[in-house]
Amino acid sequence: MRTVTLGEYRNLMHAFSSGRMGETDFEESYLRLSKEDGATRSEEISRILDGVSACLHQPDMMGIVTAALRTLDAMSHGARGPQ
Repeated sequence: MRTVTLGEYRNLMHAFSSGRMGETDFEESYLRLSKEDGATRSEEISRILDGVSACLHQPDMMGIVTAALRTLDAMSHGARGPQ
């Protein structure tokens, strides 16, 4: 286990949501990253990342990943995510 940075998740989600990475590559990379991740995160961040994990292989995966990325980006700029 290692501490995976939030930036690694964000970069991966950005590559997928911008079309630079296909679904299969995203799913495999996200699963690998989450298995390696030993970091302790806030409940809010964990909920977002768990939501992405839960949407893998689902038809609405792109929308969920894009929404999660926007929420993480807003949080990193001081805005609160959805309540």
